[in-house]
Parts: sequence; structure tokens; C-alpha cells
Amino acid sequence: MGKYVIACIESDVEILDELYNKISRIVDSDYIIESYVNAEQALIGCYNYIIAGKEILVTIIGNDTSSMKCEDFIIELNKNSENTKNIIFNDVVSVESLQKMINQASIYQMIPRRFDRVDFELIILEAIKLNALDRRLKDYQKVLESAVEKRTKELNEINIKLEILATTDSLSGVRNRRSFYESCAPMITYTRRENKKLAVLMIDIDKFKLINDIYGHSIGDEVIRLMAKKTEGTLRKSDIFGRLGGEEFAAVLPNTSERGALKAAENIRFEIENTEYMTAKNEKIKFTVSVGVALLHSDDPDLETILHRADLALYEAKRNGRNKVILSKADTNQEDNLIIQ
Repeated sequence: MGKYVIACIESDVEILDELYNKISRIVDSDYIIESYVNAEQALIGCYNYIIAGKEILVTIIGNDTSSMKCEDFIIELNKNSENTKNIIFNDVVSVESLQKMINQASIYQMIPRRFDRVDFELIILEAIKLNALDRRLKDYQKVLESAVEKRTKELNEINIKLEILATTDSLSGVRNRRSFYESCAPMITYTRRENKKLAVLMIDIDKFKLINDIYGHSIGDEVIRLMAKKTEGTLRKSDIFGRLGGEEFAAVLPNTSERGALKAAENIRFEIENTEYMTAKNEKIKFTVSVGVALLHSDDPDLETILHRADLALYEAKRNGRNKVILSKADTNQEDNLIIQ
């Protein structure tokens, strides 16, 4: 069945038959020619075709037997078929109705009722040609929009990947040094301004060089990945964790007291102590970490200052036998540094 509809509306049956005969000689089976003597019935018929997925290509409108005015028919049809080429006999419209149609819909041509005064077949063929062009433009627009949408999606995905690459440590999968510092700086400023608590942990894998020397750097990389995964799993979502370089990591814990920071650090130390890596040769590798803890002071100018204190505490943990958590001396009594094991 045809895909395109040409609707003829005319109360004079002889003219309606002449319209049908002229159009049927120049179109093929892709086109359906419908004849109506009533504009209301024509509108219902056109809507049924539209619902069925067919396109109202052309309407030829003359006098009809209904109370529906010519301009009302065109305006209503235009709401659901704006590309229809409407051809009107010039003796059925007034200046007012013509103005209404131009303002609210569209008219393709006005022709005399006498077909010998106009090349009617050429008008219909031109209307069909214009409709085909409109369809091609619409299809091209859809293809173009689809291509733009696809490209935009690809660019967004590329940007996301680039952002991940720029902010993620490629070996451990956690934040890299730059991302860690950029994420923590605003938090330090906010926490100090709001007089809230905050803690910083410096974490280092004990005797990591020995692991590399015995098992090789590829196994060392696996140990770093495993340590990062285990450590991140013990921290809260609000905590910021990153690799600063080599086997050294840091974490910033917002809204965390001294007690909370020491507990978090001990959880990490305990988790790593009870973790083992199995090599392809079924060799079990046990390793530990040392953790230095420092608290935010009201006069700390930046993250680097707190990290420095946590780093000093970390080295104190190393000197005290490793696999330990030590709080910065600046945060404890000078007489005795707190050690948890």
C-alpha cells in the first residue's frame, strides 16, 4: 500500500473525478489518492492516515458540503502535518481567510477551478518534488543530529577518560599526587575557617625495596596495587586518599579527632598486616606499613605543613621498628610519643 496521500476535497463530483484522473496518470503505487466531498470527513481521513504512519503529501481544496471552513481545515491539518503542500481553488477563500491561513499554516498554490488555464499536472509534480526534497533535508538533519550527538558523546567520554588519566595514579588506581593536593587544599581552608577537626595520615610500605629486590618490580607493583586497594577499603567515602610517589601514600580525614585518626590508622596497619599476596609460583608475600598521624592546627597555612608533621611521625614509626602507628610529637605531650601496635 502507498506511503503518501493526496487528498482532494470538492463538492462537485465531476471536478473530483477530474482531479482523480489527472493525478492518477502521473503518480505510481507509492501514492494514495483520496476523494472527499466533506472537509470534516477529509480531516478525519487524513488523521487516520497519519496515525497509520503515512504522510499527507498534498491537499487540493475546493468547495465542500460541511460547515468546516477551508482555513480551519488547513490550520487543523497543519498541526500534525506541517509539510503538506496545500493547493486551493482561488474562488473558495476570502482575503480574511487567506490571511488566517498564511499566519497560522501554509499555502502552496492557489489555482483556478478551470484546469485548462493551468498546467495542473506540473503543479502536482512540483509539489511532490518539493516534498521529497523536504524529506531528504529532514533525513539529512536527523543523520546530522545523530552524528553530532554521537560525536558529543564520544568527546564527553574522551574528556572523562582524560580527566581520569589526569587525576588517577596509573599504577595504584587511587588519586595521583596532583589530584590529591588539589582535592585537599579547599578542605583544609574550609576546615580551618569553620574550626573543625581534621587529620592527615602518611603511609609507607615497610621494606618495599627488599620486595622488589627479591621478587622483582612487577611483583612490587602488584603489592602497591593490593596495599592501595586494602587501604582505600578501610577509609570512609569522605576521606581523600592518594599516592604521593613510590610506596608512599597519604590520606586526609575530615571531621576526625585524634582518637578517630589513630583508630583509622590502626585499622589500615592491621588490615595490611593480615594481607598476603600470592605470586604465580604460589609464593606468599607478607608485608606491613608504617603510619604517621598529624592533626590540623589553627595556624597551619596549608596542607604541606600538616603532611610534613605526619611525615616526621612516619619516620619515627620506621625508627621504632616499623609496622607501627605514631602520632606527631606536635600533637602529643613532648615527653612521650603515643604508639599503637
